[in-house]
Parts: sequence; structure tokens; C-alpha cells
Amino acid sequence: MKDFWKKQLKKNKKLVFLAPMDWYGDSAYRQAVKRISPHVFCISEFYSADWLVHSKFLADSVLPHEKIEDPLIIQIFWKNPETFAKAAKIIENEKYNIAGIDVNMWCPAKKVVRSWHWSSLLINEETAFEIIRQLSEATKLPISVKTRLSFDWNQNLINFVKWLEEAWASLVTIHWRTAKQAYTWKADFTNIYELKEKIWIPVICNWDILNYTDWMQKVKNLDWIMMWRASFWNPWCFIWEEQINDEEFLKISPIKKQNFINWVYHPSLLEILDAMKFHAEKLVETKWEKKWSLEIRKHLVQYLKNFPWVKDYRKRLVTTDSLENSLAIINEIKKNFENFLEKRPSLWEIE
Repeated sequence: MKDFWKKQLKKNKKLVFLAPMDWYGDSAYRQAVKRISPHVFCISEFYSADWLVHSKFLADSVLPHEKIEDPLIIQIFWKNPETFAKAAKIIENEKYNIAGIDVNMWCPAKKVVRSWHWSSLLINEETAFEIIRQLSEATKLPISVKTRLSFDWNQNLINFVKWLEEAWASLVTIHWRTAKQAYTWKADFTNIYELKEKIWIPVICNWDILNYTDWMQKVKNLDWIMMWRASFWNPWCFIWEEQINDEEFLKISPIKKQNFINWVYHPSLLEILDAMKFHAEKLVETKWEKKWSLEIRKHLVQYLKNFPWVKDYRKRLVTTDSLENSLAIINEIKKNFENFLEKRPSLWEIE
């Protein structure tokens, strides 16, 4: 299993990931993406290794998942190598069927960084390497790392990743800013292209990537991409020409060739409404009603981006409190715009 990502790269030629997203990347979200884009590798929301070790309830809540999500990667964070190793033993339990572990060394949240978690590991290198070493010894699952260019430009990215590689990290994803830059400044891709020339494990780029055209301009010699915000409302953002021309892929995904235009997939209104319905139903299946009713609100309106009449439905969508109510709104849109269901909102075909 240590060469899992090498095998996947050989098999798929390109590796495409849904990024870990706290409060977004739950099982329902992952299923919504995989229904459209089954070629995508999903990484879970990030969980504390310490919590997983000390809470069987948490492990049994977040590690089980649906077959459609496979192969699922679990992202964890903490600062103590021994705790990481203990968490790995739990994650690799056969009953959870997890495909790999990803270590969070990228998040710049100041409160947690001050506690020597997350991106602080970029300036606490010995601990970072020991975490990967102990994880690799504790489990047969492949270990990957998500990190940044550096903490504050005073660290050497190539040396850092080489040491992770020597500790048996099998894939690295780079967020194209320093921890100090957080989410500001324009992403810098230069150093990562050089990094790829110096190491043998796959290198994935993350952030400021919107669609296929954007990928082609930025990915260059890398092993492809990880996307986050571009997937909000848009599980079709992972589709490119290879899928459109793959008849086997078209049998398992509901995409339509005619909606792939100028390297971007433009879903019809009917496709969008079906995606909303699927996502809402999966949230109900995976979470209790009260929590579901709060979480679906942030998704439904985003799905209708570019829909010219979204303002007429916004208030109802962001105050929905039941699956029945959400489906009623979706069905109402479908009925009121039955003559426009094959039109594509992102191309302004609905007036």
C-alpha cells in the first residue's frame, strides 16, 4: 500500500482531488461530487488525531462512509508523533475501509498554530519528519502530506519535502502560499515546479484553480490538482475532455457531452436541480434532521448560481427546515421552468 499513489498515477495518468473542507467536506458533499465525477479522490474534513484516539464515538461517526466515496482519504492533525501513530491504528481498521491518511501541515489558523499544530510544523521540522516516520511504521496505509510553500519564506521547501519523502510520505500537496500569507496574495507556482524536478513522489497543486482551462495553464509538470472553492455548487468542475470522450465513464456519470463547451462543463437547469435533490437526500441520510436542516441551507442557494430567478427563491432556500420543504422548492422550480430544464444557466440561456 505504500506505493498506492504511484499505482494510481500510473493507472489514471492524472490525480484529481476534492480538498479537505471543514464544515463542508462531509459524506453527503463527497457523495454529491462523486456522483458526477467518480474519478475524483476525496479527502475528508480534518480531524484531531487526539480526538480519534480518545473518542470511539468520533471514530465511528466520521470514518464509516458509503462505497461511492471510495477510495477515501482521512486527513488528521496534531503535534505529537505518538498520537498520530495511535490514530493510524484506528483509521486502518478493516471495518472502516479507509484508503490512506493525509497529514495537515498547511492550515494557517493562528490559534492552533500557536499550539504547534498544522502549518507550524513547517518551522518545527524534526517533529514533522517524526510524525511521518511513526505513521509509516504504524500503518500499511499510504501517508500523504498537505503543506505550504513555507511558513514565512525562511524555510526551504525542497529540503522539507525531501525529508518527508525519506520518512516515507508517498504524496505531497502544496498550497501555493506561505502560512503567513494565509489566503491572501496571488498564488506563486514557481517553487513547486522546481520541487517536482527534485523528488520522486507525486506532487499536487492546490488553490486558485477554477476549471480545465485554468489547470492547463498552471499544472505544467505536476501530477495534477486539488480543488476546494471551485467545487461549491459545482461538482461538474472536475470534468475535462478525457471524461467526455470515455464511454465507460459516461455510463456511470450523468454528464452529457453537449454541455462540455470550451473546456468547461455547463450543467443544464435539470442537472442542477437533480444534484440539489441528491445532496439534500444524502444529508438527511447521514445526519440528524436538525443538523441537516441547518447545513443544507448553505449549499442549495450556491447550486443556483447564475440562475436569473434565484432571488425569488433565496429566502426560502436559506430558511428551509425539512427535507420535505427543500424538495418542494426544488420541484416548484422544476415545474415553473419546465420549458427551460435543458437550458444552461451559466451560459445565460434562461431569461
